Amino acid sequence: MTERRVAIAIDGSHYSERAFEFYCENLHHKNDLILFIHAFELPSMPAAPYPYGYAYYEEWSTLVQKADEEAKQLLESIGRRCQQKKLKFKLFKENGKAGEVICKFAHDEKANMIVMGSRGLGTIRRTFLGSVSDYCVHHAHIPIAVIPPPPEHSKAES
Repeated sequence: MTERRVAIAIDGSHYSERAFEFYCENLHHKNDLILFIHAFELPSMPAAPYPYGYAYYEEWSTLVQKADEEAKQLLESIGRRCQQKKLKFKLFKENGKAGEVICKFAHDEKANMIVMGSRGLGTIRRTFLGSVSDYCVHHAHIPIAVIPPPPEHSKAES
């Protein structure tokens, strides 16, 4: 059996955790290579005239370092879990809009499919807030397993 390359989008939420567990329990094949992608947007640095710009830069730099450290911890944690489960995997992090990053990543890494969680937004909230899973479904050009939130989540949103 040939290697199947499966991209799994992770962000540290229980939605992406549920997607990973669903993959392990229902989709995993022994020859799979899991390509974990953590997409994050760097905070934008406010434009301010000198002399205030330096203070903004320091604050922005601190936020960037914090985001990078959180991404590193998330990837290390998922890596340890994969090692315990004896899964073949690679870890990646990319800066940018999540949907765009995930689709480009899957294409560049020649993924055969994408697995990702869904927050279960209603139609109106999805329209205004956007949906990463919706973006990927329409732009990835490979099969996508979108794992919905548990049923009790849907009741709480209604």
